[in-house]
Amino acid sequence: MANRNIIQSEELRDKIYAEYPEGKAKDNVDLIHMDLSSLQSVQAAAKEFLSKGWPLNAIILNAGVIGPEAKTTIDGYETTFGVNHLGHFYLTYLLLDKLRESAPSRIVVVSSNSHSHTKINPTLPLEQILNTLIPDPATNEYGYRLYALSKLCNTLFALKLHRDEASSGIHTYVLHPGTMIGTNIARNYGAFGKIANTLLKPFTKTLQQGAATSVYCAVSPDVADRSGRYYESCWEEEKDLAPLARDEILQDALWTKSLELIKKFEDSRP
Repeated sequence: MANRNIIQSEELRDKIYAEYPEGKAKDNVDLIHMDLSSLQSVQAAAKEFLSKGWPLNAIILNAGVIGPEAKTTIDGYETTFGVNHLGHFYLTYLLLDKLRESAPSRIVVVSSNSHSHTKINPTLPLEQILNTLIPDPATNEYGYRLYALSKLCNTLFALKLHRDEASSGIHTYVLHPGTMIGTNIARNYGAFGKIANTLLKPFTKTLQQGAATSVYCAVSPDVADRSGRYYESCWEEEKDLAPLARDEILQDALWTKSLELIKKFEDSRP
């Protein structure tokens, strides 16, 4: 598990151990520290993973942040974009060779149906759409739209990966985990978030239900040859895929721009 909070990760690991008979899961969960808001942290995590010599049969990119207002990452990017897209992009980029080496392998990208709520006019010039997808750190845009934009980035990224890597034996899946899940994603909304979580709890999916589609895409033989599809509730839901997400020119442009940002970071390192 690659996580930002090692203390909570250790607690979760120990809970996993406690749920299985002695010896069945013991010592089979390894922890790597990774903060997706820091490209240096992502780079260090990838290096640590690769140093272990482990195969990489499946990777689930499921981190997500949303807040009432824009903030910036350590590297100066708007946080929702930086964590939800760019951090995941860099991690995958650094591990692609290992995924190819471990093929057949899978990349599972947790997006959201929010990717269709960006309000982007698809007839706008490509550069203008890209500038919207990669917000200025000083943007006054509200939190949910920033989240929606980052989820469109996730979806474009996943479909680009499928186009480029399916022939290498890497299968890519993008999914909507559920409209409301009992996570703490609204913690940045303070008291309002706590009240909303309490009121909505009877209508939310459990954590296990929310994770089900991710696990399904990562391990089920049913979808072994169903790469490049959009899933919800362990089912293909292509009708929910926004038309803009299918734009291969936009997929390529976002990939190229993301790669430029990564190269800028790497070139700045001693």
